[in-house]
Amino acid sequence: MAEKKKLLCDSYSKCVRASEFLSAIGNPIRVAIVCYLTTGEKTVKEIVEKLKMKEPTVSLNLYRLYRAGWVTRRKVGRSVYYKLKSEKYKKILEEVSELYVSQDHKISV
Repeated sequence: MAEKKKLLCDSYSKCVRASEFLSAIGNPIRVAIVCYLTTGEKTVKEIVEKLKMKEPTVSLNLYRLYRAGWVTRRKVGRSVYYKLKSEKYKKILEEVSELYVSQDHKISV
């Protein structure tokens, strides 16, 4: 007897949580932050310098990623360090890159 495949979202509440999780990177600034964090843990200052954006903008977007569960944070003195919560999140971005960015996929609305 063949094993029944498990649904990705087997309940509406799981679909809601998945949507909230994915919507957290539905912003180019947050995508850029997550992409940069795939190279390892960074301070807010490092992220600000890399993205060439103002600290309040970066901090607000880091907070959104933190609340959605994409990143963890730790404070050492006055510095706050962020890193991806899971290496699996890097794979999500790699898949998106493969499907849409690398192939110059056009999304029509």
